[in-house]
Amino acid sequence: MEKEAVRQLNAHITTCTRCRLSLTRTNAVPGEGPVPSELFFIGEAPGRNEDLTGRPFVGRAGTVLEDLLATIGLQRDRVFITSIVKCRPPENRVPKKDEIAACEGYLQKQIDLAFPRILIPMGRLASELVFSHFGLPNIPIGRIHGQPVHAGPSCRDLTIFPVYHPAAVTHNPPLKGTIFEDVQALGRIIEENGLRFRQVK
Repeated sequence: MEKEAVRQLNAHITTCTRCRLSLTRTNAVPGEGPVPSELFFIGEAPGRNEDLTGRPFVGRAGTVLEDLLATIGLQRDRVFITSIVKCRPPENRVPKKDEIAACEGYLQKQIDLAFPRILIPMGRLASELVFSHFGLPNIPIGRIHGQPVHAGPSCRDLTIFPVYHPAAVTHNPPLKGTIFEDVQALGRIIEENGLRFRQVK
């Protein structure tokens, strides 16, 4: 049942023409990971490598993310990874508001299917979207990163844990230590809550 629902949703995403990004993409990038999934990572948008392969986080940012996950004993196939928009913006520009809005329904369905315990928005745009979705005040990523935030009374068991985007390390190397510390804090939350992880089959 879950696999069929995911398959159908991915089929909608890969053939979507809701916004201008569909005109320039090679492949849409729905995301990947086990469903359900305890941890749900949300990036900004596919880049060149993702557009070519149809898979999320397979470029330099993906290598950084995989290395960070390894420091807390996780492999990427144990978590769900996606982005707020599913098609690459030309020249990797920042997604526009209407493009984000066109994909928001897909993201919500993915969250509903994955039924995560922790949402990890990576970077400013993902954090803003997730906080807005749950009716939470927008707090700059520089102030809120690495801090668990309860999603609200309607989501009793859901925690939001914003972090900087892994790509930030390639543009701003001093952030590497900050992101590392945040992921270690995430690891402690995972351990404290006794979360278990399923491998993709």
